Amino acid sequence: MNKRGDAMVNRKQARNDMLHELEALQQGLASDWLDKSLPDEWHGLDTRHGALRDRTRVTIRLDTDMVRWFRKLGPGYGARINQVLRIYWTALMCGHIQAHQYDDTLPRLMAEAQRALRGVGR
Repeated sequence: MNKRGDAMVNRKQARNDMLHELEALQQGLASDWLDKSLPDEWHGLDTRHGALRDRTRVTIRLDTDMVRWFRKLGPGYGARINQVLRIYWTALMCGHIQAHQYDDTLPRLMAEAQRALRGVGR
């Protein structure tokens, strides 16, 4: 093989190596994010009862396996789903967990929470 051919092989190998390293880094970051995304109290969902809040009836489509799993936990699965969402939201708000690197909802959540708090004191 000539020098040009060797250079092309080396560039292809270098590109493949780079892509492999980037993929490994991305998997590591995703795994790290998942580790930081579940609160320590996650296992105690059934024993935690929060204050009663105003409720709004909504219709949403959830994955069948998730609905099946929540229903198997017993009566009150809708409240349990709400509790999971609340734990995640409060954990984000207090900085206990980190949002995914591409999730830009936290600034909007913070602004909404501040507006809600200002409305409480009226």
